[in-house]
Amino acid sequence: MEELTLPLFLSRYKIIKAITLSLFLMLVLLGTSESYSHALILTDQESMTIKNGDSLNSVLREHSATAPGRVLLKIFLFSNQVEFIQAGHYSLLGKTWREFLSDISNGNIKQFKIKIQEGSNLYELERLIQSSPLKLDCPNLECLDQQFNFVEGTLMADTYFYKFNAPVSAILLKSQGAFIDYAESLWRLKHPSNPLTSIRDAIILASIVEKEAGNDQEKAVIAGVFLHRLNLNMRLQADPTIIYGLLPHFNGNITKKNLKDKSNVYNTYQIKGLPPTPISIVSKSSLEAVILGQPNEYLYFVAQGDGTHYFSRDYPEHLEAVRKYQLK
Repeated sequence: MEELTLPLFLSRYKIIKAITLSLFLMLVLLGTSESYSHALILTDQESMTIKNGDSLNSVLREHSATAPGRVLLKIFLFSNQVEFIQAGHYSLLGKTWREFLSDISNGNIKQFKIKIQEGSNLYELERLIQSSPLKLDCPNLECLDQQFNFVEGTLMADTYFYKFNAPVSAILLKSQGAFIDYAESLWRLKHPSNPLTSIRDAIILASIVEKEAGNDQEKAVIAGVFLHRLNLNMRLQADPTIIYGLLPHFNGNITKKNLKDKSNVYNTYQIKGLPPTPISIVSKSSLEAVILGQPNEYLYFVAQGDGTHYFSRDYPEHLEAVRKYQLK
């Protein structure tokens, strides 16, 4: 049995002490790094983009992690066996360092969304696209199918999710494809008494119904009024078409001069039949009301002031409704 001399004992004691101290410091650092990982990221930015080749140091430095903080976060990553970060666009708002590091190591890229709203027009859609983080690769909507000689009204109203800098063309083409497929499926179910002769005309009329109806329940009735008028070769006399023809400079009021303006090709008080293009993005319910609908017994309708309309069979009845609901 080895006899421990005092110098040998002290030497081994120092080694054990050093190991113990090292283990203690390591545990302290691990604990501190875990604690620090729960701290909120202090930044005014809502999101950030990590490019291929960006280092963890540069990412952390950009968002005000101190030098000691960067060391602690690296220890946290090492202890959690995270070896790399992934390029992409990430959310920062309200995130802790732990959540952010988990995102960039797992590639939990921030998703964005854009809502193509029924009833909105091309001017509004263009502004929506321009204000988004989408890649603007479809100027003036030129990437869309022009089979109807227009693109307005050929997009499916819906919410679309995408990643940062995704091409807007991908969303628009997906939206248009879904809408045209749906329109074609409805067209096969059109009633023989429906006077519309093409999907193109159906989309145009559906856009007018979209702007006239105050609720989904009335869309079928309003569509029936317009189908009745088309059967009789009557003018549609729809205010929203005049407004569309005055965009983007419409001031909010339709004047007598506007009603008599024959130069406005969307003025359905002056032109017979349908305007040349749709006047808005169309919902499924408006398209269904027009394609699956039939002419009804009404020829006029007037807003009652509560989001609904009063429907009349003849002009005297309509004048009485106007006096009752509009000339109070």
